Amino acid sequence: MLVSLLPLKLRAEAVVIVITAEQWAIPRHGERVVKLPEMQKLVRLWQNNSNQAIEISYPGGENGELWLRELIDWLIALGISSVNIKTTVGSGSKDIIKLTVQVAGGIKQ
Repeated sequence: MLVSLLPLKLRAEAVVIVITAEQWAIPRHGERVVKLPEMQKLVRLWQNNSNQAIEISYPGGENGELWLRELIDWLIALGISSVNIKTTVGSGSKDIIKLTVQVAGGIKQ
């Protein structure tokens, strides 16, 4: 009974998913995009809690912008709300995009 009186804290941790330009260079259509392990992981995380924000860090420049816009379009097509997608320039490399998701964890006592 005393255990139930202890304050509970929800724990959250960030999950970072990296997509490389080489992975993205495949001819893209619905079947292939949903088979990318990174996209499967992202959608699975999103389905667990659709209130999570997804931050996309992308390479700057025209190519980075084009890649970002296409990726956002795919995420929306896969059911992720555009309201919860945030973007920032600067993924750390011209050939990667980082998707960071705050994932609600278990209950921590």
